[in-house]
Amino acid sequence: MIFNGNDIKKLIEEENIIENCNKDYISSGSCDISMSSSILKIKKTFKTIDLTEPEKIENMYEKIEIKDTYNLRPNELIFVVLNEKINLPKNIVAHIRPRTSLSRLGILINMQHINSGYKGILNISMCNLSPNTYKIKTGMRIGQIVFEELTDGITDDLLYENERTPIYQNEDGNNGSKIYVDFIGKVFRHFKGNYYYIENISMDSETKETAIVYRSLYERKDSMLWTRPAKMFFEEIDVNRKDNITGQKHRFELVEDLTLDYTNNENKGGK
Repeated sequence: MIFNGNDIKKLIEEENIIENCNKDYISSGSCDISMSSSILKIKKTFKTIDLTEPEKIENMYEKIEIKDTYNLRPNELIFVVLNEKINLPKNIVAHIRPRTSLSRLGILINMQHINSGYKGILNISMCNLSPNTYKIKTGMRIGQIVFEELTDGITDDLLYENERTPIYQNEDGNNGSKIYVDFIGKVFRHFKGNYYYIENISMDSETKETAIVYRSLYERKDSMLWTRPAKMFFEEIDVNRKDNITGQKHRFELVEDLTLDYTNNENKGGK
């Protein structure tokens, strides 16, 4: 069942389902969403970006605060931080859909599904597919959000907030892709030869820096479980350094083939 406008107003009042919502934007079956003054741009590069290198992915975004307007050029893609914060209870999912008036100008936003239990301020991609430059403005309505009720029987373990790594939960906008969450459960090799298993992805409570939680796949007396900042975990190293017995380009690299076992090398070591 899709909630009608009156139901949406009630959900805002009783469930705080949308914060900072302009109630004039509520229609028969949706509520319009608007852009804030914050956007993310993808930096132009002539190098191929490997999706298994999170450091390069994190560094590809440029945060921009616009004073009032921004010139969206032909074929330009940006990520718009919403003005509204979404707080979904366990029995409701949401869908973000483009605004017809913008679509007919060649300006498209991504259609996005939002799972129950999600809380945060989303980044929405906006692309100008037209041959013209458009002046877009802070506070401008860019799309609409539709709310839909789930069938009975949803259990807490299925909520987005209770997923193993809800990497976008409580986001405050200005966040790029966290595709390296796909590495959870994968084996990586350290440049000194030892193997490690990524247990989870975490966030430092003070710096908000992403960290990798990983487990040794060999016996150690000091600790079997470790954390390291993601940027450092995946950083490039000198292939010619003396202790780089594997000759790899990064501190840790995904293991696609375990047939070659460096763990018995007498030079192994280091976390």
